[in-house]
Amino acid sequence: MDIKKKKRIKTIVTILIFIILLLLFWIVIGGRSFAKYKNEIHSSHTAEIAKTVFIVDGAQNIQIDGKEDTIYAFEIKNFDETGVNQVGLNYDIAIVNHSEADLEFELMKNGELIELNEDTTNLFYLGSYERQIDKYELKIKYHHQPTIISDIEGNVQIKAQATQAQKDG
Repeated sequence: MDIKKKKRIKTIVTILIFIILLLLFWIVIGGRSFAKYKNEIHSSHTAEIAKTVFIVDGAQNIQIDGKEDTIYAFEIKNFDETGVNQVGLNYDIAIVNHSEADLEFELMKNGELIELNEDTTNLFYLGSYERQIDKYELKIKYHHQPTIISDIEGNVQIKAQATQAQKDG
């Protein structure tokens, strides 16, 4: 064999060894991992549903006589004998007139006049973990003189509905 051919073979073998070493280095150090990891965590949890208390407290029937304005007092509370509400609630109050009478409603909350939109309030907040009582007075005015008893037969209802308040943050 001639010297040029030997040099050429030696150069090719050196390059091949360098490439093989480079590949081995890349596999070992190059950041690729072919290992499989398994991790098991054994735990148990119990979940409790937060206690919700929303009580509308007042007389069952609203008596309208048609002669004088009728005042109906009621309260909305976030507690009872078993405890206090554990979540904040947003609630509104709707006044439903099922009678044939021409009635006008004024609603007071804790002594302040509340604006009614189509006989419904805006949302109010009822807190959690601390006892809260919102006191209401509904004044019902009858606008027909003389009183027509058949007009006020039927009833007026207070409907309060609550939904859980969204938690900020």
